[in-house]
Amino acid sequence: MSVKRNFGLKGRNVIVTGASGGLGRELTLLLIRRYGCRVLGVARNEQKLLWVRTELGELSDHFEYIAMDVSHRECWEQLARYVSMGRFKADVLINNAGMLPRFAKFGEYSQDEIEQCLSLDQDSVIWAAEEFIPIFEKKTGCSIINVASADALCPLAGTSVYSAAKSAVRAFSEALREEYRGKIYIPSVCPGFIRTEIMKGQGRSVSPLIGYFSMPAEKAARVLLRRANAGRSRIVFGLDAHFMSAAYIIAPVLSLRFFKWIFKVSGLEMFRDIF
Repeated sequence: MSVKRNFGLKGRNVIVTGASGGLGRELTLLLIRRYGCRVLGVARNEQKLLWVRTELGELSDHFEYIAMDVSHRECWEQLARYVSMGRFKADVLINNAGMLPRFAKFGEYSQDEIEQCLSLDQDSVIWAAEEFIPIFEKKTGCSIINVASADALCPLAGTSVYSAAKSAVRAFSEALREEYRGKIYIPSVCPGFIRTEIMKGQGRSVSPLIGYFSMPAEKAARVLLRRANAGRSRIVFGLDAHFMSAAYIIAPVLSLRFFKWIFKVSGLEMFRDIF
């Protein structure tokens, strides 16, 4: 479903979190090269942010960055002050930064693992809204694009905390979408597996099967930006994401059991300790 508005991406000033690699890096490159945007990249790794700037070559002046960790509340306060002072006149915020904890039963997660996932995947999106909705309400045509996950459409055994966080992001985004309809464009983005470094959190070898079904990050960025530019309210892409969504709608209990069974019989190392 699309909304009629003047919230297109062409020529906008965009903040991208998690801009140093993976989907965030590809979003940054495409926004600058194809949409003529200026981008403020936010990530923890300053060296990787510098590499993004170098890769842009002649367009490097369209990219600036701030090295900070958006899983901390005070970082959003600092970023909002930076924008409010006019140092970067943001029109669009893409909340892309996230982490995927290791596949495990809930009782096997440490308190630190739980808190890290919730603060980055869930709380940072809420903090972003607290800080930037007041700023964007004073302007016209602003957007907050929140990247959730296919797990927000169909939770999976072994990803309890991640599924909870991403489901919260989707629900939060869709509620905000109606509260600020016509004032701020706030879509929820629910992609399937994307080939990024997010899988490194598994701490073990990742199945080639996951790689086979994963979408290249550059393609994912193209699809996301094209649909956001068209004003789609919910952006779902990837065959796995569509399949998970349809299965959960048709059979919300059996679909979870089905995916659990797939993981169990796969014999893959990354699922070995779950079932």
